[in-house]
Amino acid sequence: MNKMLSILKKTVIAIGSILLIALLYILISGNTYFFFMLRHTIFEGRMGPNIDDYVHYDSRVIEASDAPFEWPIHESYSTNELSKADAAFAEKMETKALLVIHNDQLKFEQYWDGYSDSSKSNSWSMAKSMCSHLIGCALKDGSIKSIDQKIGDYLPEYQNDPVTIRHLLTMSSGYDFYESYQNPFGFTARSLYGNNSRKLMKRYSLTDENGTIFNYKSANTQLLGFIISEATGKTLSEYASEKLWKPIGAKYDALWSLDHKNGDELAYCCVNTNARDYAKFGRLYLNEGIVDDDTLIPMWYFNEATEPAPLQLKSGEPNDRYGFQWWCSEYEGEEFFYAHGIDGQYILILPESDLIVVRLGQKRSSERLKGHPTDIYEYLRMAKNMVGL
Repeated sequence: MNKMLSILKKTVIAIGSILLIALLYILISGNTYFFFMLRHTIFEGRMGPNIDDYVHYDSRVIEASDAPFEWPIHESYSTNELSKADAAFAEKMETKALLVIHNDQLKFEQYWDGYSDSSKSNSWSMAKSMCSHLIGCALKDGSIKSIDQKIGDYLPEYQNDPVTIRHLLTMSSGYDFYESYQNPFGFTARSLYGNNSRKLMKRYSLTDENGTIFNYKSANTQLLGFIISEATGKTLSEYASEKLWKPIGAKYDALWSLDHKNGDELAYCCVNTNARDYAKFGRLYLNEGIVDDDTLIPMWYFNEATEPAPLQLKSGEPNDRYGFQWWCSEYEGEEFFYAHGIDGQYILILPESDLIVVRLGQKRSSERLKGHPTDIYEYLRMAKNMVGL
């Protein structure tokens, strides 16, 4: 018994020492964001963030429209349903919402786990496509003159860098932003759980050539967010209210999470709203950036945004998957583009088929086909079968 007590005592001391050393390291290194990260991941029984974490963040409101657009309901809406196999797949992927809109009519809608047509959840990187839209709006209204301007024209701390807005849009800047969703020291963790994104950005420098290689890095979009605010003189949320949420007829206010109270929006992620209003963003781009005869972005910008940029992949092959913060692919011979969040948030837009598919959830496929998660093709198959395409 005494031997067991001695072992237990030594174990407790060892664990306590490790925890004390870890605590001292966090404090001395300045990585205090670890406390927030641990509190809302491991201490809540999970290894990563949740789509409902917006409740833990300060945020700004993206104001809804005074005259919201209501989706016309197709006569088949009440009878359309997923097959047992498709329903099982959706549940396996922890789907929370699935919408199918064809010919501007809502033909299918289903929610899981208590979510509804008014439930907010995190866009994650679908916010990148929204930032791209806002850059296009700033070009249209003259706040930004050209996407080939150097970013230092708007952000003085970068005035000596040869990086342009185009480089940020196409994920081809040469900054050494470290994109990792597993490493707690990567940019995404430091930014998501930190409290000063502008200060964080100063940690990184140019190490590679600009404008040649597609290299997905969320920090590029964070810089776009700063540029939009500086160019327009408005917060990102204010500009999004004016140039996106109100024009598309959003029914509900959205929330854009901030790095701290009265701080900067987390531009690369973290718009929080419902599936039907996400679909209205898809409708805007199905209609080439035009709503009610109002052209919100230049047509040339829409075309370049939704087509692969003339870059190379890291493998040396031509870029065939990314435009201006929009992903590009093809399905059954039809080209399409889409907004994409890390947990399988999708706004899939098929112009030729006049089809929009919105899927929200907590999980995506780990398998890839030419850089795209393979579950997107499952949702497209379900949608096309449902509407008879």
